[in-house]
Amino acid sequence: MTGLDLLTPSGLMVAMLPELVVTLAAVIVLLINAWRHQTAADSRFAGMVSLAGLVAALAVLGALWRGGAAPLGAPNMIALDGYRFGAQLLILGASIGTVLLSLDYLERESLIAPEYYSLLLMATSGMMFLAGAEDLIVLFLGLEVMSVPVYVLAAFNRKSAVSAEAGLKYFLVGALASAFLLYGIALTYGATGSTALTVVGQRIAAQGIGTMSGLGLALMLIGLGFKVASVPFHMWAPDVYDGAPTPVTAYMATGVKAAGFLALVRVLMVGFGSAVDTWQPIIGVLAAASMILGNLVALAQRSIKRMLAYSSVAHAGYLLAAVWSGSQAGASATMLYLAAYVLTTLATFGILAVLGRGGERDVTLDSIAGLAQRRPAIAAALTICMFSLLGFPGTFGFIGKWAILSSITAEHHQFLAVVLVLTSLVSAGYYLPVIRSLYMRPPLNAEIHDGVILPGAARLTVALGVILLLVLGILPRLAIDRADSGARSFAGTALDRAAQARR
Repeated sequence: MTGLDLLTPSGLMVAMLPELVVTLAAVIVLLINAWRHQTAADSRFAGMVSLAGLVAALAVLGALWRGGAAPLGAPNMIALDGYRFGAQLLILGASIGTVLLSLDYLERESLIAPEYYSLLLMATSGMMFLAGAEDLIVLFLGLEVMSVPVYVLAAFNRKSAVSAEAGLKYFLVGALASAFLLYGIALTYGATGSTALTVVGQRIAAQGIGTMSGLGLALMLIGLGFKVASVPFHMWAPDVYDGAPTPVTAYMATGVKAAGFLALVRVLMVGFGSAVDTWQPIIGVLAAASMILGNLVALAQRSIKRMLAYSSVAHAGYLLAAVWSGSQAGASATMLYLAAYVLTTLATFGILAVLGRGGERDVTLDSIAGLAQRRPAIAAALTICMFSLLGFPGTFGFIGKWAILSSITAEHHQFLAVVLVLTSLVSAGYYLPVIRSLYMRPPLNAEIHDGVILPGAARLTVALGVILLLVLGILPRLAIDRADSGARSFAGTALDRAAQARR
């Protein structure tokens, strides 16, 4: 195992190499676009350079992970454990998938602008800092570095008033969420005298959670609740997901959600692990409300894209149920379910991007009717994605939901388990009609599916996602072991304190 002193510049640089590689790639793409930004070929070249930068960051991350990099001493501002490495693997995977979906989509929609891939890379670096933060200041900086580029990406289609509206709504709500989070951090610092999560956890365990630290925790939950789109902080998500370009929607639904949830796990289980009795009721209410409202409202949607937006609110509820457990099993289940959700959502939005034009807001069950007759491979891929989102056995989504249920029942909380099962049954009411429309309804006309062709880069994303959903659904042991290993990497401190507090 390689020990790194994170209090020295050299040790910190090595620990932050994945983030630095992505940041360097963003700068390089920005410089390239300064002299090559006129044509579709220029945009594609910037995309390929971005892809190379993300793959390089993935290689560096793998080297740190396989090398067993670990910190020497504490507290540290950056985590150096398996949970951080797993989180950043998900984020880089979501970013690579988004770039692949964007290459042909931007050309088709004539969205040729030099800043797209630079913004995406900058947002990715912010997500990586957010998911790996072991200090509340780094967490806030990561959140802002992630959020500002995504505000711009949501409004990237300058020809669409709906896209502009999406960007404005996301910016206004995101600014409010950042204010709540920052005020919560300030109160937590005032109560504990530190912003390091490890120190915060030790002092709250020693002195108990007081009024100021409790209020700080509540405000941070509000700020992160907005970012993960849980009820009642979800109001922005349907309109923003609906109005943004489809690859950007996929990016928000995967990368942003993954970074937010993984940061939430670390804040609650490392910083406030001994105060589990304080935050568990709040998380439980948010989880149940998100599962119930997200699924019920999704039933009423005609647009598939908007249905998926409300579905993401429901999935936020499933993930909050895993976070509620406050245990190693809950941390592992969060990581596992996010992996399944990232793969499924990228593949789903990759298919949605070729089913329509101009944001795909008008793609409905009627417009995909009979797709299996003309494009059987695309219909089969979309079917597998719907089954995985539903949590059907044989898919990776089922493994994720089973892990969440196991983590809840291990803590003897039957109510959340029952809500999860019943709302999953409700979700069949909007996932299964998609499959029925693909196979059991005639197309509106003979030519409607002529242009539904997955381009090469998007085809790679969809094919790889669908294959992994099936393989990991049948042989999930590797993914489960990785998630468990990541959760154990900080279980010796925070999660043990949480377990002692419950006893």
